[in-house]
Amino acid sequence: MKLNLHQLRVAAAPIGIALATFAAGLAQADVPIVDPIGHPAIVACKVLPNGVAVRAVHMDKIIFRITDALTAVAAADQPQLDAVPRNTPLDIKVLDDPRTVADLKAKVLTFLGATVNAPNRIAISVTEVAYAVVCPNPDGAGN
Repeated sequence: MKLNLHQLRVAAAPIGIALATFAAGLAQADVPIVDPIGHPAIVACKVLPNGVAVRAVHMDKIIFRITDALTAVAAADQPQLDAVPRNTPLDIKVLDDPRTVADLKAKVLTFLGATVNAPNRIAISVTEVAYAVVCPNPDGAGN
């Protein structure tokens, strides 16, 4: 049986589609799939007998430097804020809500009692952030 070029193309099309589909199934992407939705990092430590979940507490340890003078929110606190060492590593520990994006410089400034404004933000350099997740024990000590 002799096939002309048009007949050969029509006959080969389903085979080509099948091979392309098979090859696509074998292909493995190096780039991960992007999940466009931020999901809260909620960790349940345990579920109480009444069905209530005991959630973990999330804390951040923010290591930072003060590189320039900061302005205090309250004028009376300015001398104490000025006494905090500059150009040396410092840290604070703060509670964190895993359902939000953390503004680290604002957290540092608020913790120190400094005004959250552009000049104060420039004077803070965040160098590292560590975190901890702690499960509270609703049963009391020893349980």
